[in-house]
Amino acid sequence: MKPLLRGASAALGVGAAMVGLFGSACASSTNDSGGPERLSYLVMPHPDDEMQAWSLFEDSPETYKIFIMLTKGEQTAYCASPGYDEGTGEAAPTPWPDGRWTPSCEAARQNSFFDFVGGMGGRDSGLPTSFTSQGVKGPFDALGHTICRHDDGGCIADLTAEVWTSPVAAVVWFNVGDGDVTEGEVAWAVTTVRDNRAALGINSSLPNHGLIGASYWNRSHPGCVVYDHDDHRAVHEALWNTNFDVGYQAAAACGSDPEIARSEQVSLSLFDTAFETKASTRIGEHAVHYGWLNSDGPGYWPGDYSGQDELYHRDQAFWVRFGSS
Repeated sequence: MKPLLRGASAALGVGAAMVGLFGSACASSTNDSGGPERLSYLVMPHPDDEMQAWSLFEDSPETYKIFIMLTKGEQTAYCASPGYDEGTGEAAPTPWPDGRWTPSCEAARQNSFFDFVGGMGGRDSGLPTSFTSQGVKGPFDALGHTICRHDDGGCIADLTAEVWTSPVAAVVWFNVGDGDVTEGEVAWAVTTVRDNRAALGINSSLPNHGLIGASYWNRSHPGCVVYDHDDHRAVHEALWNTNFDVGYQAAAACGSDPEIARSEQVSLSLFDTAFETKASTRIGEHAVHYGWLNSDGPGYWPGDYSGQDELYHRDQAFWVRFGSS
């Protein structure tokens, strides 16, 4: 088993809080043509993790965003038994999934992501309301890494990626296996996107600005929800241990983690856009489009407006590596 990320962190200290990483906190503008002037990579294990780092890229039309999705979320138990609550405003999964590790499960999870991000794009100036499919790209070189998707036994090595683009953002969707993401697979995906932007149909002239792990992970730090998912841990290890030479590298964590270098808040209006509910009615885009992925508690993933007691929280904290403001 690989060593824990935090085992060496004290000796690698991050330093004081940094500013100017992503999003509206930066003193930056679009270029003369009105389009993005720089590019940021947002890497996440599953479709629904993206909100965990929203504060670092919200309302930032000056920054072209590449969502690097590592898995299709095909292992969720909710593909075997969707937590869809009819009559609440919640959207049913489309297509209705036939079970874990099935094409219909993958399609349902992908569609929820695009519906959520498209809905947020109606309020967030730095996101589109829709993407255009560029099809499947690759296969790409494994770069010495072992790429293996484990589906209830067996191994599938998928070295391709599905790509969608827009004038302000792109999605590069890999398939390395929900529940078995490794540090090496994260490194492979990030490097592949960084080095193949033109082949992926993404603007290759914009300068790199940074890399964000939208993958909240907390094993034991107090005052925050514990979320010790191995896929999220793999993202943290890759971004902590490898300098991808794209500017800042950061990942979402607990605010009491001593390595935290930056704390931000999602704007209240955009957090409402994602998580607002009224009585038993889902209104926010996250509650509507990802509600079928939860049947516990209120039957959707609630947003925490004033702390980090829920998996999705407005107050967000990040450790930062490699780079300076």
